[in-house]
Amino acid sequence: MADNEPQPGEGLTYSDNISLSWKPADHDLDQTHLAMVSASNEAFLRAVAILGDGWPGKEPPESGSSLGAEVARLDLKLNLVLDLVATLVYRELDIPEARAVKVSSTGVAWRGEAVPAPGEQVFLELYIQRGLPKPLCCYGEVVTSPEDYAAGMARARFIGLSGSAHDWLDKLIFRHHRREVAFRRAQDQEASNS
Repeated sequence: MADNEPQPGEGLTYSDNISLSWKPADHDLDQTHLAMVSASNEAFLRAVAILGDGWPGKEPPESGSSLGAEVARLDLKLNLVLDLVATLVYRELDIPEARAVKVSSTGVAWRGEAVPAPGEQVFLELYIQRGLPKPLCCYGEVVTSPEDYAAGMARARFIGLSGSAHDWLDKLIFRHHRREVAFRRAQDQEASNS
């Protein structure tokens, strides 16, 4: 598995250095428990979308208007407060080290010193939103090939993600993917102008 190559059936992916932790699932994954986890993930992903977009579903007021200027000023202040609070919370929590992770709507891939074995069911915590010390918590089935496992790579397919939670995750992945593409284009433009 090449770190930056999409795997068959994945669709859009994004790669980033994020905190990720995993542990073996220590109980049966019944539908009631999976539904509760999925509902929590849906609420979390909605909040991430609002934080990430700022103006979900509509354009902000025109910046030339006094209302637009006031809203922009309040938005900057709120973002600063959120950044400061997140910094303080991060110091108090035991958040794992960031590592290169690739996320798709169907699963996640990462490299590590100790990775779960193929076929294992795991509980994952993915800190997918920078500055937000709350993870996306989900279950996965490890679908790593024996060769990748021997090389310290892991790939897990999400288990029990509801349709609406899946849709919100797709939106997040699309937003991250769009930012990656824009960043690469800006780098290419700078390189061609040099």
